[in-house]
Amino acid sequence: MQEENEKDLTAYCGLYCADCIHFRNKHSELAGQLKESLEDADFQSYANVKSPFGSEFQHYDSFLIVLEALMNHSCSEGCRNSGGYSTEPCQIIPCCREKGYEGCWECGIFETCEKFESLKPRCGASVMHNLREIRENGFKGWSKLRKPIYNWQQA
Repeated sequence: MQEENEKDLTAYCGLYCADCIHFRNKHSELAGQLKESLEDADFQSYANVKSPFGSEFQHYDSFLIVLEALMNHSCSEGCRNSGGYSTEPCQIIPCCREKGYEGCWECGIFETCEKFESLKPRCGASVMHNLREIRENGFKGWSKLRKPIYNWQQA
């Protein structure tokens, strides 16, 4: 496997894929192992019997939905090579590819582009910060200047 560089791990939107909670995480595999173990123990039946006697297992079905989501909450390649990772199709990747851009930093209107709206609830201003850093400094070493990716990391 060739060594990954900053360009490979820099998404078109300016996020650094290695920072992403989806990227090569351990929780997806562990969630799968937990689900398998619970199925082997027929824990669903236990939860159905136990739940009338206490509230701790009354929401077991909801727990399984979250567990399934965690299992599918993974990617092994950066967005540039994989086509993105999200529950919604990324509008940024095809836009950059159609325009022949390496990323949004090459676009004159990225700071007002509506395609970033879906990222704002999770990433806040980090996307725009990163895009400006790449535009000003290029790829080499830019990742050392990046902002934390998620809003909850910036507190």
